[in-house]
Amino acid sequence: MIRALNVLAFIVASVLAIALYIAKTEAQEARQRLVEIRADLAEERRQINVLNVDVAHLEDPDRLRALARQYLGFEPLDPRREVAMSDLPLLIERPAQPYAVVSEGPSESAVREVGGQQ
Repeated sequence: MIRALNVLAFIVASVLAIALYIAKTEAQEARQRLVEIRADLAEERRQINVLNVDVAHLEDPDRLRALARQYLGFEPLDPRREVAMSDLPLLIERPAQPYAVVSEGPSESAVREVGGQQ
């Protein structure tokens, strides 16, 4: 009976030792993976910062102004060319010429000016 109890205790201890070894190995692998993920995250953040700097450079108003002058011939507007809204002429709306839709058959339709020809 004691011998069987000793064998059972040895088997339980062996299973626990193996489980502990497996858990320790998995924990080491998880730590290594965490280190790799943190390194990847740091690299991605660095690349994001580089891209943000590139965008800031590309959107720089002075740079865009110089490119517009160089390639498109654009120049800043002369302030003397600005006019006030009150200086603009008023457009008088002309009444639209009257048109009527005349149906000449089930599938034909024509647009005729009222009082005029087709």
